[in-house]
Amino acid sequence: MTSTHFTIPDGEAAPIPTGAPGVQLYPAPFEAVVALLRQGIDALAADEGFPRLAIPPVVPRTLVERAGYVKAFPQLLGTVHSFAGTPAEWKELAPHAVEGGAWDSAQRAGDLVLLPAACYPVYAGLAGRELAQPERFAVEGQCFRQEATSEPGRLRSFRMVELVTAGTEAHCLSWRAAWLETVAGWLRGMSLKVEVEVADDPFFGPTRRLFQAAQRAQELKYELKAPVADGLVQAIASANFHKDHFGEVFGFTGEGAPGNTACMAFGIERIALALLHAHGGRPAEWPHSLVESIRGGN
Repeated sequence: MTSTHFTIPDGEAAPIPTGAPGVQLYPAPFEAVVALLRQGIDALAADEGFPRLAIPPVVPRTLVERAGYVKAFPQLLGTVHSFAGTPAEWKELAPHAVEGGAWDSAQRAGDLVLLPAACYPVYAGLAGRELAQPERFAVEGQCFRQEATSEPGRLRSFRMVELVTAGTEAHCLSWRAAWLETVAGWLRGMSLKVEVEVADDPFFGPTRRLFQAAQRAQELKYELKAPVADGLVQAIASANFHKDHFGEVFGFTGEGAPGNTACMAFGIERIALALLHAHGGRPAEWPHSLVESIRGGN
C-alpha cells in the first residue's frame, strides 16, 4: 500500500449542475477523489501489467456499426453532426443562430460517433490477429450515452476506466471471476455497501426481452451495486463476458477459434458519488485510513 501523503482540497465535492440533464461540472475535491480512484485501480492492476490506451471521446461510426452497438442500443448512441454547406447556404441559416433557433436544420451525421464504452476500440485493434497468449489493456475514456433520466449518477457524459482481456473462453471466464472478486473486495474495503448481482444491458426494440433473458441466463454480466444517494442504488462497476462476439466480428482468434473477450468496467463518477454518500461531502475530512484504502487498491 502506498503511504505517500495525498492532499485533498478543502470544500464540498458535490457535482455542479450545468442545466443539461446528466452533464455536470466537478470541483477540485471531487477530482481529488477521482485521482484516488485511478491510483487504486492502478494498484489493483499492477501485478498483471496492463498496457495503457487513452481512448478519444469520438470513434469511427463504422466501429460501432460493425460491433453491433447501433442495432443493440440505438437509443443511447450519440452521433456527431456538422454543417458541410456553402457560405451562401449558411447565409440563409445564420439568422436562426440564436437560442432555440433552427440553425442546425442542415447538419448531417458524419463519420464519427461519441464513444459509448471505452473498450470498443480495443477489439477493433485486435482485428485479424491470432492471439498466441491472452491480451490485456487498461483503457480510460470520456463516454456518452443518451440516458433517458437525470437521477444522480445517471449521467450522459461520464468517465469509464476498463481493464480488458482477450483470449480463450476458459481464460476470459477465470479472469472475469477473479476480477469480480478483487473489485468487490476493494469497494467493500472503502465501507461501501456493495451487492453483486447478475444483470443485463438496456437492449432496444421488440427483441430486447429475449436478449436480456439470454444474457441473464448465461450470466454474462455482473454488476456491483451500491447506494449513490438516499434511496438510490446504482451499478458502480461491472464485470462482463462477451463470449466470442467481438472475435467473430473483428476476426481475431485464440488457439484457432474465434477469440473471447471480457472486461472489468469502473464507473468513475458513480464510485465517487457512492463514496461521498457513504462518508460525507467533504473528502478532506475523511479518515486517512479510508484514503489509503481507496488509493492502495487493497
